[in-house]
Amino acid sequence: MTLDLPKLRIFVAVARSGSFTRAAEELDLRQPTVSQQIQVLERGLRTPLFERLGRRVQLTPAGAALLPYAERILALAGEAEATTREAAGLAARTLRLGAGNTLATYVLPDLLARLRWEQPEVQVQVQVGNTEQLIAAVVDSRVELALVGAPLSHPLLAIHAFLRDDLVVIVPADDHWATRRAVSLGELRQRTLLLREEGSALQAAVCELLRDHGIAPERTITLGNLEAIKRCVEAALGISIVPELAVRREVRDGTLRALPLADVQVRRVFNYIHLRGRPLSPAARAFITLLHRPLE
Repeated sequence: MTLDLPKLRIFVAVARSGSFTRAAEELDLRQPTVSQQIQVLERGLRTPLFERLGRRVQLTPAGAALLPYAERILALAGEAEATTREAAGLAARTLRLGAGNTLATYVLPDLLARLRWEQPEVQVQVQVGNTEQLIAAVVDSRVELALVGAPLSHPLLAIHAFLRDDLVVIVPADDHWATRRAVSLGELRQRTLLLREEGSALQAAVCELLRDHGIAPERTITLGNLEAIKRCVEAALGISIVPELAVRREVRDGTLRALPLADVQVRRVFNYIHLRGRPLSPAARAFITLLHRPLE
């Protein structure tokens, strides 16, 4: 069949990431396999689905027309599988959970400990990634529920806020800003700014903040996770804007200093997402109950 599920899953991953390489990484496949499966799909449909633009690709009009149907087919297949497994008593005790890097490191361990205490029969399978990757995982039903940052939107997703946290500027403990009570956004121009990679909700939030205030840092360094950013700040390679919850240990230990922004308060929202209109498993419902309790 031309429109079989594996090919559609690859097609959606390429369409969402804009790259055969990134889609291969997301799906844990070799890049030539992704390219070959797209070619088979295009031959079967007798039309190109992507325009190749160097290392990136974009949808042709035919590909854009196929995308919403492919997403709906994958979502329906996942719902059918989950419903069948739950009827057999298998899925009710398994939570397929996705989590953004920040939440997986600084929030999820406590949540999982509480879930194990209250629901010891629940088995949890966790996939960690950035917001872009996790949206794709929920849409094609590789995970049932995902914890991600904002901003985000998707027509197939239900999005619910469960945690809010302020963004702060972090500097080394011996930095010349370390004794200050706050810093202004404009002052960031003169410093090297460490950022998360493209596709991260934190990167999107920080870049939107700087863009809205007309600030373009002279030097930036992009890193793949917050732990790397914190270590680089400790080594005096630059400063960064991060969620306050991610640096509590370092601030307590005296290796970093967290400074609020003097001229703007940026409160970052964290959400849980799932497919809109799809019944949630008992395990997912139990986890959501935990999310709506105050975090210590």
